[in-house]
Amino acid sequence: MTIQIKENDAAVIEHYFHLGRYEAAAPIIENQLRQDPKNATALFQMAVVEMSREDFEEARKLCCEAMQFGYSEIIGYHFIGSTYQHVGMYKDAEEALLAALKIDPLNGEVIASYGYLMLQAGHDKKALALLEQARELEPFSDRVNQLILHFYFAKADSKKQQEYIRNVLETSTDEVQNLTNIAMYHALKGEVKEARECYRQAFLLNPADQNILALLGEYDSLTHPLFAPQRFVDKIGGPAVVWITFMVMALLLNWMELYIPLIIIAIIYVLYAIYSWTALLLYKWFVKGRL
Repeated sequence: MTIQIKENDAAVIEHYFHLGRYEAAAPIIENQLRQDPKNATALFQMAVVEMSREDFEEARKLCCEAMQFGYSEIIGYHFIGSTYQHVGMYKDAEEALLAALKIDPLNGEVIASYGYLMLQAGHDKKALALLEQARELEPFSDRVNQLILHFYFAKADSKKQQEYIRNVLETSTDEVQNLTNIAMYHALKGEVKEARECYRQAFLLNPADQNILALLGEYDSLTHPLFAPQRFVDKIGGPAVVWITFMVMALLLNWMELYIPLIIIAIIYVLYAIYSWTALLLYKWFVKGRL
């Protein structure tokens, strides 16, 4: 394999990884491993592919092989920690992250991952302390700021959420992640249409991401004209307010013996009730799946 071909393959793999299209990169990586089974970079990249397939055991095995052939142990242990974290094996994840920190105690991204692990394990104070330490060490790291943002989303702190969304946008080069963060920023401000458009653009860039697809589906329903009456009802307080208003008006009109307006109000309420029961079903039948 010539140097030019290797460089081209490396660029293509990096591009696919950047977009989260790991399966598209897999054949190129497999070909590299056929050419050189001890290719440490290719072994690690294949570990990432296996993790995307949720074969975490195989991902760890390939990562260990990559480290045996000279791949960065800091990155390797960090990755292994992530594989354990994904399946809730927090003790094993902690051991892997601590192994990475033993090699480089001031690695901000590993410290941030350790902090987020502590958040998931329920140790909020330790999590915040570690995340703050990571920010001091690497204030412009995309990953550090992203994990701090996740912390404040978990804590439902809207002020901090907006602050760290701005921080991530200033540091990130990942277009899909940036669009997702901008969508969250609009959502926090109640700008539903703008949030939906950002999720749509992110999905077009990475149509394999099922999480973005699910969010897009949710925002489709929030912005679709079919749900306009429901959005109005939500703004005035929800179905309970509509029911109370109807009952008060019905009793008042009955007391005043205004039966024709009473019948009209009753028909309107029945139509609203039918609409509220069938709108979601109609949306699923006729609309869902369109971008």
